[in-house]
Amino acid sequence: MRIGELSERTGVPAATIKYYLREHLLQPGEHGEGNTVEYGPAHVHRLTLIRALSETAGLSVAQIGEVLTVLGRHPESAFQALGATLAATHRDPKFSLASEGTAEAAERTVDQLLTEYGWAEVAPPNYRDALVTALTAFYRLGNPDPQEVLGHYADAAAALASADMEAIAEATKIEGVNVEQAVVATVLGETVFAALRRIAHVAASARTQAGQGPSGTMGP
Repeated sequence: MRIGELSERTGVPAATIKYYLREHLLQPGEHGEGNTVEYGPAHVHRLTLIRALSETAGLSVAQIGEVLTVLGRHPESAFQALGATLAATHRDPKFSLASEGTAEAAERTVDQLLTEYGWAEVAPPNYRDALVTALTAFYRLGNPDPQEVLGHYADAAAALASADMEAIAEATKIEGVNVEQAVVATVLGETVFAALRRIAHVAASARTQAGQGPSGTMGP
């Protein structure tokens, strides 16, 4: 198919397709007769993947390029690809108004949490620093220590990560290694989890206003 048909089939404007080609996100088509360029099902799939990473997961063009590079670099190892993808899509939060006391308190809280969950030795420094930055802003605004809530966050994160790993291992046994599926599930999973958390917040708020506890039990 020509680029016009590719555009029609995928819903991606031809100008955007050409941009993806220039940025090397989309592989070139095959040259046909009369200087024509032909595209096939692989290009349709790649465009769908690019749009999912861009529109649904909210990744930048640079991050999408990193993810696609990961897919090519680790075609046989879903777990290596996952680690590389998480590193490529990580965003370092910023906070410029930290005081010495709040930054130190945040570091103590984070290090205690990571130690408690056995993550202190394996947590990449930039992930730890992201937690510290978020908590520093939280403390700087005069909020109390959220250590109990952080424990619930960590429990949920640990359970979710275990479920992800089990799903990948099970799928590998049945279907063989599918690195793209593992990577896409992880990237889109963050969007899915954020949406589910918001829904759960709305549901818990509604139950509380109805005289029940946040988890659905009757309040005092």
